[in-house]
Amino acid sequence: MVEAADEEMVEGAAEDLVDLDPVCAAVHHGCMGLPQELVDHTMEMLHGDLRALKACSLTCKAMFPSTRHLIHQTLYLTLRNNRSVLPRHLARRHRDAELRFLTFMGKRGFLQYTRHVYIRMGHIFTPDFLMPHLDHFRSLDRVHSLTIVACDALLWQDHHDTIFTHLYPTLTSLALHRPLNHYRHVLQLALRFPNLQNLCIEHPADSEWIRPGLITPATIDVPPPLRGHFRLVGVGAVQWPTEFSRELPGGINFRSVELQDVPCNQGQRIIRASAGTLEDLTIVLRDGAR
Repeated sequence: MVEAADEEMVEGAAEDLVDLDPVCAAVHHGCMGLPQELVDHTMEMLHGDLRALKACSLTCKAMFPSTRHLIHQTLYLTLRNNRSVLPRHLARRHRDAELRFLTFMGKRGFLQYTRHVYIRMGHIFTPDFLMPHLDHFRSLDRVHSLTIVACDALLWQDHHDTIFTHLYPTLTSLALHRPLNHYRHVLQLALRFPNLQNLCIEHPADSEWIRPGLITPATIDVPPPLRGHFRLVGVGAVQWPTEFSRELPGGINFRSVELQDVPCNQGQRIIRASAGTLEDLTIVLRDGAR
């Protein structure tokens, strides 16, 4: 009797067993069986959270390709990143060491995902630092925005066609923080990008920083491609042209302008130059009021 009862229990338990093979297949196929499109969409929602993206990339094979292009979409060429990949035998002041992180990322195939480039060297950014890594920099052919902190605009004029030409088709946004030299050189540097739509100039060098005896162009001879947003922050003592529109052939086509800590007389010149196309104007005072 006992043996018969045990057999019935075993048979009943066998009927209640779940076939684990489909479950295992679902787990190993994608992310818990979710369609790859849904995984991609979920990762896109986390595009601004780098820590979360890195964690997801280590979770499963399905998430790894969905996060890789988001993790590497911004290339930070900073002093800290350059030193982090610097071999011990290479002196930090070596000419090749300044942008070693660019070559480091290029050799690993990560530059194909780069859409935004941020350059902050800790000192003035000059063409000499980029030349040893020029091949990898030229592979950045899908960059949409470029930010450069502390560059001497005059030093880049003779190298613009050599270094920046590959960015012409895709670059639409340029930010120059603390650019050095005359305002005309700064604008010459920016306006040579033919598809530029958004330009930000923050805290340009005061006139006292400009080298004495420097020859500046009489006019800006580059047609302005700008048709989007212009942001100017903290011009201080920098003197913008008396008639801004006359400096640029064809005038300016800004749709929106943001002025922060800009003297009224200089702000008026920029606004007047954009009067024909201006749709939105934002003025930020020193106390942050808009």
